[in-house]
Amino acid sequence: MIIDPKNSCLVIVDVQTKLTEKIASNDKIVNYITFLIEVSKVLNIPIILSEQYPQGLGETTPLIKESLRGTTTEKIKKTSFSCLGSESFNSILKKCEKKQIILTGIETHICILQTSFDLIKKGFDVFLIDEATGSRDETHKQIGIERMKRFGVILTNFEMLLFELLRDSKNPYFKELSSFIKK
Repeated sequence: MIIDPKNSCLVIVDVQTKLTEKIASNDKIVNYITFLIEVSKVLNIPIILSEQYPQGLGETTPLIKESLRGTTTEKIKKTSFSCLGSESFNSILKKCEKKQIILTGIETHICILQTSFDLIKKGFDVFLIDEATGSRDETHKQIGIERMKRFGVILTNFEMLLFELLRDSKNPYFKELSSFIKK
């Protein structure tokens, strides 16, 4: 299955300052999430951002907040591990009217896993971006990914996703967006 930019939504899960500091390869993950935000801006892909218990874990990291400036990002605060445990998230998702979810954030084996399972149960196609998700322990990330793949999550990477969204080198955004591959 190939992702369709007209039928997709970017979901960024819990990339908050206090938690992100403890995540393996956190700089790389945050950078790839900012790339995904830039691609979403150019292609008009809606963005939903969640924060897990921000009173304790802090707000979204400054680099991601800065990247989101100028977007109409929908933001939710949650206490459930799955984003779908939030009434706000479900309302936003319904209003969005997209069936393909580009999923990114932390932690892979907890909030990402539970969110992906609930999305699939509701009939969404879930595309997990490998470089843009993480856990405190790399082994936990891999175990989470294996479980998600068995449940139907489509594991992909940033480069595959980008070229699926563009589909053709004649796409008017090809030159601008393919520059992210060289970074």
